[in-house]
Amino acid sequence: MIRTILTTALLLVLSNVTHTQNNDFDDTFITENFKLLNTVDTELAICMSPIIEGRMKLKLKDTTSFYSPMKKLSKYVTIKLSEDSLVKTYSWDRINGGSWHDMASYVQFKNSSGQIKYQQLDSGDEYMTGEPTCVIIYDIHAIKSKNKTYYLMLGWGTYGGGLHHCLARVYQITTDGFVQYETIFQGDKYLLAGANRVNKINLKYNSELGELSYFHYEYDEDNGFYNGESKVETWLFDTDKFIKQD
Repeated sequence: MIRTILTTALLLVLSNVTHTQNNDFDDTFITENFKLLNTVDTELAICMSPIIEGRMKLKLKDTTSFYSPMKKLSKYVTIKLSEDSLVKTYSWDRINGGSWHDMASYVQFKNSSGQIKYQQLDSGDEYMTGEPTCVIIYDIHAIKSKNKTYYLMLGWGTYGGGLHHCLARVYQITTDGFVQYETIFQGDKYLLAGANRVNKINLKYNSELGELSYFHYEYDEDNGFYNGESKVETWLFDTDKFIKQD
């Protein structure tokens, strides 16, 4: 175990030296870090994860990374780009152990001045806030309405216990940053759909119809699981909000 830790530390140091000697953007350095994170045991991963996340932030601060396809890194980090190429997300599992998957998610975006900014999307403290923000973002849609662009983000996560969930949130690029709409889902700032891990949620958006749909399962508080039977629920985007359909 000690040998493994020393070897890992040496590899991280050497990769960092290689990175600092190269001024051109290259995702090899950060990719090797994530590759290593996915090969070590949980105990070591818990120690390494914050260091690698810090290095990832430095990459996101480098504006040239926004224009990179990140082909190497995409093997370990889920990367999504909006249709208008103004929003780019990065999501991964922090591998903190146990069945609770602590997902990290960050966004890079280009504002109206052409500046590239980045910010964290997950709370980073899910255990305390209780909000389901630690998800892997698997889809982005740029919805245009009345000279505004709304960015719909769909994500997936799990807290273990045989359950999983999908999350829909909407953001807008403003002078204050990448700002989430607080009441876009009939007064709520996000749409959360849960299910047993054996059941599909299939949260998706049809851009032609402006329709957000998913499989809805009733939660049974007595046994802590969802019922196996589902029904399709849909929400339609109307001007500046989503409206649930009967």
